[in-house]
Amino acid sequence: MRNCHALLRSALLGSSIALIAAAPALASNPSHEQWKRMRALHGVPVAHRLTNQSGQSGADPTYTVLHDFAGGPGDGAGPSANVTLDDAGNIYSTTDFGGANGDGAVFKLATDGTVTLLHSFTGADGAAPDGGVLVMPNGTIFGTTGSGGSQNNGVLFKISAKGKYKVLHDFVGNDGSFLRGDLVRDKVGNLYGTALFGGSTFDGTVYKYAPDGTFTVLHTFNGSDGEFPEHGVVRDRDGNLYGVTAFGGASDEGTVYKIAADGTFSTVYNFTGGTDGGFLYGGLDLDKAGNIYGTTVSGGSNGAGTVFKLTPDGTLTTIYNFTGAADGGGPEGDTLQVGDHIYGAGTNGGDPTCQCGVVYDVDMSTGQESVLHAFAGGADGGGYSAGVVNHAHVLYGTTSSYGANNNGVLFSLTKD
Repeated sequence: MRNCHALLRSALLGSSIALIAAAPALASNPSHEQWKRMRALHGVPVAHRLTNQSGQSGADPTYTVLHDFAGGPGDGAGPSANVTLDDAGNIYSTTDFGGANGDGAVFKLATDGTVTLLHSFTGADGAAPDGGVLVMPNGTIFGTTGSGGSQNNGVLFKISAKGKYKVLHDFVGNDGSFLRGDLVRDKVGNLYGTALFGGSTFDGTVYKYAPDGTFTVLHTFNGSDGEFPEHGVVRDRDGNLYGVTAFGGASDEGTVYKIAADGTFSTVYNFTGGTDGGFLYGGLDLDKAGNIYGTTVSGGSNGAGTVFKLTPDGTLTTIYNFTGAADGGGPEGDTLQVGDHIYGAGTNGGDPTCQCGVVYDVDMSTGQESVLHAFAGGADGGGYSAGVVNHAHVLYGTTSSYGANNNGVLFSLTKD
């Protein structure tokens, strides 16, 4: 969820919101379709925050705010994406807002703490980036924006090592609208991603962009096979792609899907919204054996979301049920699997006064959850976090709001 930035984001989305209004009624209740689209876009509404209950909490490791976003024109604001680190330890990502034009930016945080805006979006060349960036060994950067471009549906972009910005693909609607999540790149340079909306059914797409500029829609969702693909895809060693949809499927509670290397689409699991969970928002992770790890924002035994594991044959195991209290709830951040541990971020719960979310660690060997940090909604940040990434045994992430300037923060977590 984007918290205090939600209304501003809505104003900036332009034709993405227009697409919502123009989309055909795919269910018997058009207002329900509208609600689902806004839920897929913004996550858990503030009004739906869970009340404080008893829960588990672990010892707080070392939490450090590495950067407090100040907003434009010299800085970004409202980061809603994962970060990427290069071999030297420099950190790269995007902000939804801020920058020279208020349309968001791509930034670099150097190891000495210096922040550089690598590109400030203008709207015409993209706006409101809602995913992280890929940083190649030669310094080339790839990423996407949620809106902007000629049709205000978002763009796929490249920044050369010398800092030259180029739009690689300008989305027109049938190929997707409102790009969200991280890109995945294969060994030959093909890029893969998701569009939350758009496509011929308005239910979102999975796409491929080849090095020669060829753009291909790999799948257009139709509701029955999933609706609104969230936060990109992950790719296994055989070239299969996996992702989640917020809604749709057999029970309209979201799905995990697979697109095989030969292009065949299949549904791995249909969520019911009951004890298995429902409404999927964050991206997946895979282990070497092909097991799939992810989260649901709602459902589970306490109604506050789950962490789950899916075997390659589609067998689901719920690893942890959130309570929405001290242990957090509404896990909207992408899933990170490291050994026997699952790391991520929940938007709700944690600090009993703020309930501004947590960074959590679930030990799969014991089923126990530890809160690595509970956001207090002050200088430490809070609200939506895209999750955490692991670099040299340190976790890094962002929050979209709070911080000293109420523009979000970039943080690190080191386990003691």
